[in-house]
Amino acid sequence: MSKNPDERPIVAIAREELEDTVIADLQVLTRMATLVTGLPNAFVTLADPENLPVRGTEETYCARALQEDDVFVVENVRVDERTRAIAERRVNSKIVTYAGALIKSEDGRKLGTLCITDEVSRPLDEEQLQLLRGLARQAMNLLSLRQAKKELTAALEAMTRLATVDDLTGLLNRRAFMQETEKLQKLVARQQGTLCIAIIDVDRFKQVNDQHGHAAGDLVLKSVAKALRGSLRESDLVGRIGGEEFAVTLPFTSESNAFKRLEQLRLRVAEQNSEGIRVTISGGLSELGTAAVSDSLKRADAALYRAKATGRNRILLAGEGIFDSVDPMAA
Repeated sequence: MSKNPDERPIVAIAREELEDTVIADLQVLTRMATLVTGLPNAFVTLADPENLPVRGTEETYCARALQEDDVFVVENVRVDERTRAIAERRVNSKIVTYAGALIKSEDGRKLGTLCITDEVSRPLDEEQLQLLRGLARQAMNLLSLRQAKKELTAALEAMTRLATVDDLTGLLNRRAFMQETEKLQKLVARQQGTLCIAIIDVDRFKQVNDQHGHAAGDLVLKSVAKALRGSLRESDLVGRIGGEEFAVTLPFTSESNAFKRLEQLRLRVAEQNSEGIRVTISGGLSELGTAAVSDSLKRADAALYRAKATGRNRILLAGEGIFDSVDPMAA
C-alpha cells in the first residue's frame, strides 16, 4: 500500500486485525488508485461498526471525509475552510491535496475511506473522481465478503458446538466423547501407553427430580460436571453420555492411578451440597487397551452396575479388580 505520512494505512474494524489476504487486496486497490488519479499516495482508513472514527483518525482528513456521502475533495487543505483547522493542528503534515471516497456497505453503514493525497496542490476532474468511487465500491465488496466469511465461520462454529457439546453441562455429548476417545486410543497405542475409561452415575437422581423438581436436578448435573472438570487434567476427556451418566477417558494413566483420581472425584462430589441436596456418585472403571471403545464402556458399565447394587457412592473396577471404595453413608 502506498506510504502516507499522516494517516494510518490500514486500521482495524472492531479493533481486530485484518487478514493478510484482505490487506493484500486493499493494497492492490490503493496502487490502482494512484495509477488512475496520478496522485502519488493512496491508503485506506477503516471505521468501526458504530460509524465512529477509529483511533488514529480523530481530527484528520479521513475523519472529516467520513462525514460526507460522496468523495470529499480538497485541492489545498491549508486554505480550504473545511480542512484549514486540521492542517493548522497537523503542522508536520505534508499533505496538500486530499480526496477521500466513502467506503459504504450496501445497507448504508460507513466502513471507511479510500484516500489519495499529494504534497502539492492538484485539481481532480470528474473522471478521476468517478474512478475513485469505483475503487471504493470494490473495497466495500472486499470488506463485505470478509464480514460474510466471519459470519459463516461463526455459524459453522455454533453448529459444531451444537453437534458436539451437551447444552446443559457444556461437556462433550455422547457422540463426540466416543469419537474423541477413539482418537486418544490410537494416540496412546502408538506411544505404548495405558488408557482407562470410566462411567460415572449420579446416585438416586430420580429421587432428586421427584422430590426437588427438574430445575434442581439440572443444578445437580451442572455441579457434578463442574466437579469433573475441576478434578481432571486438560488432556483427559469428559462427557455427558446419558441423563445422569457421565464418562471419563484418562490417557497415559494406569488402572490404579485412574482409580485414585476417580476416588478423589467421588469424595469431592460427596462433600458438595448442591441446593441443599447431598449428592453422591458411583462409577465403573475399565482399562481400554485395544478393545473397541463401546466394549470397554460396557465393561465399565457392568462395574457401575455392581457399584450401584452394593451400596452406591463407590468406584469399582471392571472384572476381578480390587480397590473397591465403600462409603457406609451411601446405603
